[in-house]
Amino acid sequence: MKESILIVESADMPSDSDVIFDRLMKMLESTGCIKDKECTVSDLMARDWFVGAREEDGFLLHHSKTEGVSRFCAAVLMFPGNIVHGIFAWPENTDENLQKIAAVFDRVQKMQLKKLGVKAA
Repeated sequence: MKESILIVESADMPSDSDVIFDRLMKMLESTGCIKDKECTVSDLMARDWFVGAREEDGFLLHHSKTEGVSRFCAAVLMFPGNIVHGIFAWPENTDENLQKIAAVFDRVQKMQLKKLGVKAA
């Protein structure tokens, strides 16, 4: 089974947020978790429209429960300046999903610290 979490560093950040979202969706598709791309995109967009994409400390997060995926999956792009965009999707709400999201945040933070030459605690 392929890893269902992809984190990729990018040398440049497109100015168009749709380009970033499309890139993230292609990454998410490569995990093999997408059963229905249109359903997944629709659910993510509906959640973004309803509650807004969550932005915190340079991290823009699109996330949603969706029947368009077979299991928890995530795609994250890290851009220069510690700007991070991510998509998280899961088929059902569970506490385990929150733990997985937290683990992804932890991995991204460690990657950022390593890049800066700082030892993570």
